[in-house]
Amino acid sequence: MSAFSPTARHTALVHRLGGAACVLPVPASHEALLEVGAFAGLPCWSGTADGAESRRLARLLARRGALGLLFTDHPASSASFITVTIEPVRVIAIAPRDDDPLPLRRLARLVARGEGGALDTALRCAEALDVDAAGRRTFAAMRDLLDDAIARLPARVAAESRHAWALLQLTRLLFLRFVESEGWLDGDLDFLAHRFEDCLAHSRDPQRQLLAPLFFGTLNRPVAARSRLARSFGRIPFLNGGLFEPHPLEKRLAMHLPVEFWRRAVEQLVLRTEVTLDHDELDGRITPEMLGRVFEGVMAPEERKRDGTFFTPPTLVRALLREALIPHLANRLARRESDIGDALDAPDPALQSALHNTTVLDPAVGSGAFLVGALDLLHGPGPRDRRLVHRLVTRRLFGVDRNPAAVRLTEMRLWLEVLRATRGSATDRVRPLPNLDAAIRAGDALLDPELPPLGTRLVQRLRVAQLRVAGAHGNEKRARLRALQRAEAAALVEALGEREASLDRAIRDLVFAQRAPSLFGDVTPVRAADRRQLTALHDAHRAVRRELRRVASGTAALPFALTTAFAPVLSVRGGFDLVVGNPPWVRAERIPADTRRALAARYRWWRTTRTAGYAHAPDLSVAFVERAMSLLAPEGTLALLVPAKLSTATYATAARAALGQRHTLHVVADLGDDPRAGFDATTYPLALIASKAVAPPTQQVRLGLDVAADQHAQASWATDGPWLLTTPDAHAVARQLAQRHDVLASVFPPQLGVKTGVNAAFVDPPIALAEWCRAAVRGRDVRAFAARPTQRLLWPADARGEPWARLPLPVAEHLHPFSDRLRRRSDFRDGPWWRLFRVRAATAAHRVVWGDLAPCLEAATLLDPAAIPLNSCYVLALPDAATSHAVAAWLNSAPIRAMARLSAEPAAGGAARFGARTVGQVPWVAAAAHHPLLRHPLTDAGAFAAIDDVVADLLGLNHHDRTALAPLATRRR
Repeated sequence: MSAFSPTARHTALVHRLGGAACVLPVPASHEALLEVGAFAGLPCWSGTADGAESRRLARLLARRGALGLLFTDHPASSASFITVTIEPVRVIAIAPRDDDPLPLRRLARLVARGEGGALDTALRCAEALDVDAAGRRTFAAMRDLLDDAIARLPARVAAESRHAWALLQLTRLLFLRFVESEGWLDGDLDFLAHRFEDCLAHSRDPQRQLLAPLFFGTLNRPVAARSRLARSFGRIPFLNGGLFEPHPLEKRLAMHLPVEFWRRAVEQLVLRTEVTLDHDELDGRITPEMLGRVFEGVMAPEERKRDGTFFTPPTLVRALLREALIPHLANRLARRESDIGDALDAPDPALQSALHNTTVLDPAVGSGAFLVGALDLLHGPGPRDRRLVHRLVTRRLFGVDRNPAAVRLTEMRLWLEVLRATRGSATDRVRPLPNLDAAIRAGDALLDPELPPLGTRLVQRLRVAQLRVAGAHGNEKRARLRALQRAEAAALVEALGEREASLDRAIRDLVFAQRAPSLFGDVTPVRAADRRQLTALHDAHRAVRRELRRVASGTAALPFALTTAFAPVLSVRGGFDLVVGNPPWVRAERIPADTRRALAARYRWWRTTRTAGYAHAPDLSVAFVERAMSLLAPEGTLALLVPAKLSTATYATAARAALGQRHTLHVVADLGDDPRAGFDATTYPLALIASKAVAPPTQQVRLGLDVAADQHAQASWATDGPWLLTTPDAHAVARQLAQRHDVLASVFPPQLGVKTGVNAAFVDPPIALAEWCRAAVRGRDVRAFAARPTQRLLWPADARGEPWARLPLPVAEHLHPFSDRLRRRSDFRDGPWWRLFRVRAATAAHRVVWGDLAPCLEAATLLDPAAIPLNSCYVLALPDAATSHAVAAWLNSAPIRAMARLSAEPAAGGAARFGARTVGQVPWVAAAAHHPLLRHPLTDAGAFAAIDDVVADLLGLNHHDRTALAPLATRRR
C-alpha cells in the first residue's frame, strides 16, 4: 500500500451501510487490497485507485469469481468510488463531504428487499449502483406516461397536439422536481408528494387545484401579486413566465387528465426519481444532461427518422466545442493554439473577456446539449457566477429548431443552468429566470427567407426590444413581446422590399442580356440555362411579393427569419463567432420533393451529382454545413457533427472542394472508433471544425479530436476528390499509387447489378415458376473467391437480358397483379412492362462481383453462367475466365482492400460501401491479368499471402508501404 491510505474512510462507509466492519483490516488475496468488512454477506475490500483503475480492478476480481464490494480512493481525486465486482462493472463516485450519500442509501434499500446467495446479492447491489438504469427507468416511465396521456385525451384532437400538450405538462413536473431538490419549494424536499397527497385526501382535482395554481398563479407571479391560494403553498420562488405560463396550445385546447394519470405521474417522476443540478454526479441521480435523453426517448421513431435527430453524448459535445474554441481564440488573440489550450482551464483576463464575448449559434438545437456545453466553456472554471450565466444565456447563446418541443427543452436546460448558479441561496434570494424568447427560436434555419442585411436603425430597434424582453414578466413581458414582434415585422417589410427590388434588377439584367445583339448585330439564341435561371428568378419574385403582402397586412403570424431574429449579431458583428451542433442527418429519399428543390435552388453545395449514369442525392447535413458557414462572422469557426461519409461521398464533392479551397480546416475526424461518439445513429459521425478564412499554405488538418492525432496537409485537399482520413504514411502511399498507376475503371468499369424495381414480383417467386428462374446473387452471398446464391430470380428475358416479347402463361399470371407497379418503376420508359434493368454487365460471359456493403472488399468470380447478380452487388464484365480470376484475386489482396476501404463510405456496424466509384478508383496494373498465380482459381487458403506479395510487387510497394496500409485492409471505420 502507498503512504496514502483510505482504509479508515472505507471502514466508516461499510459501517454506514449497516455492514460489519473489521476491527482490524486484513490483507485480501487480491491486488494489494485490504478487507475492511462485510455487507449482506459480501466481502468489502479497500484500495487506492482512481475511477479508471477501480474499473480495472473490479473486472479482474469479477473474472476470478471474487464477488464483493470494492471501495477505492486516490490522492489525486476528491471522490471515493464504490464498485461491485460483477460484469458489467459500474463505478460510482461519492463526494467527500456528502454525509448521506445516495449510493449508500440505494444499496441499503435495494439489498434489504430480498434474500439469496452471494450472486443474488451482488446482482442487487449492481442494480442499485446502475446509474444508467436509473435514467433508463425514468425516461421509459416518461414515455409510458406520454402514451397513456395521448390515449386518454380527446381523440378529436390531433395526435401531434395531444403529444405536445402532454409533454408540456410532464416537463413542467420534471423541472419542478429539480427545483424541489434544492429545497426551494417551501423548504420541503418532498413538497410535490406532500401536496399531492393532501390534494387526494381532500378529494381535489390535482390538475385544476394543485398544478394549475402552482404553475400559473404562483411560480410565474411575484409574491405580492399572488392570490390567497397561491400564498398557501408557502415560500415559493418567483421563476417568471416561460415554462410557467399558459402555452398557446393550452389556450386553444382546454384538455384534462384524470386523477389516476396524475397519481402515476407523481409516483414515476417525483417519488421514484432522484435528481440533482450537478452535471458530474455519478451516484444514480438524474442530471440536467439526461434531459437530452428525454428528448430522444419521447420522440416517435418515425419522427426521429424524418428529422434525423439524435442525442449527442456530453463528453463528445465538450471535446468538439473545446477544439473549436482553441483555434478561434488563438486567431482572435494572436496567440498560439497550444497556449490557448493550456489556458482554458485557468484563463487570464484577456482570455476571459474573449470567452465572455463569444457568440454561439446552434441552427438545429435539439435538446440544447451544445448550448449548455458552450455555456460551461464560455463561463470558465470555478464557481458559477449567476450574473455572468444570465448574460451568456440571453446575449451570447442562440438556437433554432423546427420542433417547438426542442425549443422548450433547450430553454429548460438553460434555465436549469441559471438555477445551478443560484445553488445555496435561500428561497427568497432565487431571482426570476430570464426570458429566452429572443434567443431560442422555433423555425427553419435552412429555408428561412433570404434577406439582405438590415439597416442600422432597424438593428438598434431590434436590439433594444430583445434586451427588454429578457428581463420582463407578467403584463410587461406581454407588452414587450408585442413591441419585439412589431420591430421584427417592420424589419421584415423593409428587408423583403429590398429583396424584391434586388430580384427586379436581376430579372431586368438577364432579360436585357438575352435581347442584346452580338458584336455582329445578330441576336444570340437564349440558352436553356438562362431560361431556367429566369424562371427561378420569377418564382422567387412572386414568393417574395406574397410574403411581403402577408407581413405588411399584419394579420398573419410572422415568418421566422434569421436575418431579423438575430439581427444584432448578424448585422453588427457580421455573423456568429461559433456555429455548432449535430444537425439532422436525413438521407435525400426521406426529404420531401419540394424541400429538395428548394434546397437545390438555395445551396450550391447541395446538388445531386451523377456518376456512371447514377444519381447521388445529398444528405441534409450538407446543406447545414453550407448554411453554418454563411452564418459565421469573418474568421468565425464552425464545429459540426456530420455523417462520416461526407468525407468520401460523391454528393459531398462540392462541399469538400469549397471547404478545402476557400476555408481553413482545423479538424476532420472520423469518430467511428472514438468511445465518446456512442450515440444512437445508423452511421458514424465525422467531427468537422473549420474557419471562415482562407487557409495558410502550411495548414495542417488534425484527423482526431485529441491533440496528438495524426495530421494532414490541407493543400492536398484543394480538389474535389475524397478526403482520405488515414495516417500520413498511408496517405503518402495512396498518393504515390495514384500517380504511378491507372485505375481499374479505366480498363474494366464497374456496373451495378440487375435492378428489378419490384423485388416482390421477381425474387423468390412460387416454386411452380422454377423453370423460368435463375440463381440470384445478393451482396451478402459474396465472400472472397466464392459466391453462394440462396435465392431465385424470375428471368423473363433471353440470355442477353432482352425481355421476351410474350410471357409464358404461368409467368404472366404471376406478374399480372404487379403490372401497374412495374409500369411505375423509375427506370421504366417503354417496351415490355416486365423488363429488368442494368442487365448488360450482369449477363456477360465472364464476371467478377462484390457486395455493396461489407466490412472489407470481398470479390468472387461468378462461375455459374446462369447466375444473376442483383443490385446489392457490383459487377465487372471481363474478356475471359483467366482475366476474371486475376481481377478477383487482385481485389481480394490486402493492398487493394486497403485502398478501397480508404475511400469507401462508412456504414453502420463497422461496414463500408464499396460502390462503383470506390472500387473503380483502386489502382490497376495491366501485368496482373497475365500473372500465373492470379490467373487460376484459388485452391489453397494459404495462397492469400502469396497473392498479397504478388500484388504488392506489381504495385511497387515496399515493406514500409505495406505496413502503412495493413490496418486499412480490415479495420473498422
